[in-house]
Amino acid sequence: MVITVQNRKIDMRSVSRLYPAAIIEYADGTVTQISLEWFDKMANDDVTLINYALFFHHKEEVEPTVFTYTGREELEAELRLLAQQLKS
Repeated sequence: MVITVQNRKIDMRSVSRLYPAAIIEYADGTVTQISLEWFDKMANDDVTLINYALFFHHKEEVEPTVFTYTGREELEAELRLLAQQLKS
């Protein structure tokens, strides 16, 4: 199955992991990805949201394909489109 995300084709047969995340920066300058659940419940003044993202890890590649979103609503809209494509 091939899906489209931000006008880019992704062959889901090559995807081993797919997940949404928040990309944050800690007060010490460390940048990392965290789950949306952690961000919603645990984020505080020690972290700054950089953006939201969808991560596609591929079976044969070390680095994931990452699509970024400036707002949570934009990410959630993309997730709805993704779900519709996966149902087809």
